[in-house]
Amino acid sequence: MAALTSMWAPPPPAHTGLGCYQALAPKASVHVSPIQLVAMSIGDKWEDVGMGSMNKESSFKLLDAYYNNGGNFIDTASNYQDGSSEEFISEWAEKHGVRDQLYCYKVYNQLCLVGFFH
Repeated sequence: MAALTSMWAPPPPAHTGLGCYQALAPKASVHVSPIQLVAMSIGDKWEDVGMGSMNKESSFKLLDAYYNNGGNFIDTASNYQDGSSEEFISEWAEKHGVRDQLYCYKVYNQLCLVGFFH
């Protein structure tokens, strides 16, 4: 019986504000960190156009800091850094074994289909 009741035990207290998860929507069973990480600068493809960029090592340090402080909600888009943003996030999550603990909000832009960003 103890194993069954432990399923409904409250989570341990958050050690930072990022770990104080909130319901994504009133009827959703998804709980996310109160601050979303916008991944527009994660990646290395936009350095030449002045939009900011981060190499893989710097991107992984940012993702480590965000996740280790309780962050689990990441905004990304198909055109951020010409796709390298999503590649870096995916590689980082796979390396750390946390893919199932993240919520990635992805925006898909049709301008990518017509080569607008390339």
